[in-house]
Order: sequence, then structure tokens, then C-alpha cells
Amino acid sequence: MDSARFVIVGAGLAGMATAYALTRRGEPEVLILEKENLPGLHSSGRNAAMIRQVVSEKNILKLAREGANFFNSQAEDWEKPVPFTKTGSILVARGERWLKLCTEAEKAGELGVELKIWKREKVNTLVPCTEGGNFDSGVFCSGDGVTDTDRLINGFYQAAKARGAKLLTGCEVQHIEVKRNKIQGIRTSQGIICAETVVNAAGPWAAAVGKMAGAVPIILDPMRRHLFYTGALHWIDPRWPFVWDVGEDVYFRPESAGLLLSPCDETKAEPGIPPVDHQAQDLLADKLSRSFPRLLDIPIAKSWAGLRTFTPDRLFVIGWDPFVEGFYWVAGLGGHGVTTSPSAGNLAAGELLSGKTAADSPFSPSRFL
Repeated sequence: MDSARFVIVGAGLAGMATAYALTRRGEPEVLILEKENLPGLHSSGRNAAMIRQVVSEKNILKLAREGANFFNSQAEDWEKPVPFTKTGSILVARGERWLKLCTEAEKAGELGVELKIWKREKVNTLVPCTEGGNFDSGVFCSGDGVTDTDRLINGFYQAAKARGAKLLTGCEVQHIEVKRNKIQGIRTSQGIICAETVVNAAGPWAAAVGKMAGAVPIILDPMRRHLFYTGALHWIDPRWPFVWDVGEDVYFRPESAGLLLSPCDETKAEPGIPPVDHQAQDLLADKLSRSFPRLLDIPIAKSWAGLRTFTPDRLFVIGWDPFVEGFYWVAGLGGHGVTTSPSAGNLAAGELLSGKTAADSPFSPSRFL
């Protein structure tokens, strides 16, 4: 029978970052459970891997800033450099949405995010395929960029493993043992595991894991989003920043000598690998016709979809469960899981070791009572 002080359900970015942060703080008794044969096969590995700091929600903004600091520095306890290509980002908009973006940029700047307001002409000069776009100006954030999520997850794990953390793959949670409203352990496909604390980092399955424990019922909606890859294009400059029209909600970035694009679609989906809806390509074309018309006729060589899981208020769920002693949530990271994984993991580790969630935490599961 296995046992550990902290058992983390889910080996995606949230789970691995939490394991890493716990071991950095001196806690070696960490066991990560993953039902697949490899970590990060679902939401964590099926996204655009972009690090973006200027976001609209003030509480997430702070974590995004802290996460970007991790990517822009060198983790001394990693065998290999943190995977990060510092391309920068350009967020564009027009009209009232541009004014809102300027306010968001100002708040980010107050936290130390390095950014500049660029006139439309400068955006067009740096990224020529934006010419003819329906935007007023842009916000350039030099500290943004692109990571590699597979290497990121492995980096978290290798650093945590070096300090004693263990990973069990092919290990599906079947039931969470609770007595007198206190965690006792987990029954899995590989047997019983004794645990003082269960950390729910199960991504799209987090609501189901919470239900197994009798935790506070939280609505967590997995939402499908599509990505499209063009194949190689001779005119692409791989040094371009990613460009995101936050008014129309469509973005593109260089990828493997071509472009990676998304129409930022959202439809409810079941946990797992969602099927591709070919109507999403029509949505992409519709948005490109307004935002970046020069990209309207580019070829599409490949498409896929991933999941982003949200709470009703679109804030994260990070904190101790109010119903079950020893049950902790790190879930609902939505579209910010890549950028905030280091900071969300660090926040979780601090609360896990202190045994407390701050009374004024905007992410506390108790807000759903």
C-alpha cells in the first residue's frame, strides 16, 4: 500500500507545478497520480502555449505577472533551462475595447509589466500581415512569449522528483475515502493509497473528483477551443510576437515555419480529447475577415481542439475545501493555466503547508457555499 502526506490527482500543469512548489518548500512526501500513461495529454498539452501578462481580471493579473517572472528567469533547480521563447506579444483592439485594453495595460504596468503602446503603423511594420486590420493601436508586452508545455511539465516533475516526489501513471482514481469529513486515502486502479491530503488538480475532471470526496459542489465547465496550423509559409518570420485582437477574440503566432491560429471559440464539452468541429474554421475565417484580412486565404494543414475549464465566475479554484478536511482544490484555471502554472502552484503549496486559505482569497472554494 502506497502512502504520502500529499497525493495530487492530475499530472497536468496545475498538478506538476504544485508538486514542484511543495518540494521546493522542503516537503518530499508528494505522490502525483495520472490516469493516462503520460502526463499532460489533455488540456495542458493541447493549447497554444503562450505566456500572456495583460489580462482583464485583476486577481489573475497578479498571478500572470508572477508566472511570467518565472519564465523570464532561470530556475536554479532545473537541469535544463525553463522552456521559453521571449517573442513578446501585441494585443490590439478598437473603439471601446481599445480603451478597456489601455486600462488593463495600465494596471499591468503598475505591477511592473514592461509594455508600450504602439500605433497601428508600428504594428503593421513589425508584423506586415496585420495590415488592413480593424484595430486602432496595440499594446506590446516584451516579456511575453511561448513555452513548450511538454518540456514545462517534465521540468516541474524532474525538479520535484529530485527532491522525493513520485509519479504513478496509468493510475485512475476510483473513490476517495473520507471518514468523519476527513480524508483517509484514495482507492485507485492500482490499489489503496493512504493520504493526509488530497490535492484536486484534475482539470476537466476536477468536479467529478470533488464529488467523490463529498466536497463543496462546484460547477466546472470544460469548454472546447480550436487551434489551426497552416503548414510552412515562406513569408513567416519566426521572431514575430504573437498577435491577439482582444475585441474580436482571435489570435495568431509563428509556429514551425507557419502560423498557429485560433478563433477563441467556446462550446461546452465532456472531459477528454474533444472532437474537431469543422464549423470552427468558418468562425476563424469570419473573424480574420475583420481583424486580419490578409490572413483570410491562408491554407489550413491541421486542426485540433483542447479544453479550458471554467468556474461560473471565471476565477480559479485554489484553496481548502470547506466540507472535507484534507481536501484541497487547484482547478478551474481556464485559459491562464500555462502562464500562471508556476504562481498557482506556489500559491497552493503555501496554503497546503500552512493549512489555511486566506479569508479574503478570491479563489477560495468557500465562495461557492
